[in-house]
Amino acid sequence: MDSVSLTVFASIAGILTFLYTYIKDRYENGKSFGKLEERVLSLEQTKQALEQLTQTLTETRLSMARLEQKVDNINSWINEQK
Repeated sequence: MDSVSLTVFASIAGILTFLYTYIKDRYENGKSFGKLEERVLSLEQTKQALEQLTQTLTETRLSMARLEQKVDNINSWINEQK
């Protein structure tokens, strides 16, 4: 009888240890996944900011090209008037 109760006790202890380890691992994985989601969100926000900056720079370059063209036209007109 003692060997049966010892076997049952060992089995219950093994099951409880397994459940504890399983729950602990799931909890740690959940925390890691949450941190990963935060990092992905941060990277997406950074990407969006870089895309906006790129768009702004492109628009600025186009504006500068138009301005340079106007200045060249004015210089040409001034040279023709001389």
